[in-house]
Amino acid sequence: MNFAATLNVSLSWLQKRYRLAAVFGAIGGPLAYYSGAKLGATETLPSLAGMLYLAVGWAIMTPLLVWLAERLKNDCQTKGLRI
Repeated sequence: MNFAATLNVSLSWLQKRYRLAAVFGAIGGPLAYYSGAKLGATETLPSLAGMLYLAVGWAIMTPLLVWLAERLKNDCQTKGLRI
């Protein structure tokens, strides 16, 4: 929820930059999981294969989430709603 809330605010610079969003997701997603593991949020660190799966997943999902946030923002603006 918190990540999704930032897509129209602090990450609005990613809108219409879907390739950059994919790179951002491929690096930032696994890095967040790895950092959380290093801070003790999990018992073990993710394996290399796990990190690659996370990278691919976030590389796909981040541009989709950016597009969705952009679309919802535009829909709200055309209806006169503020977000």
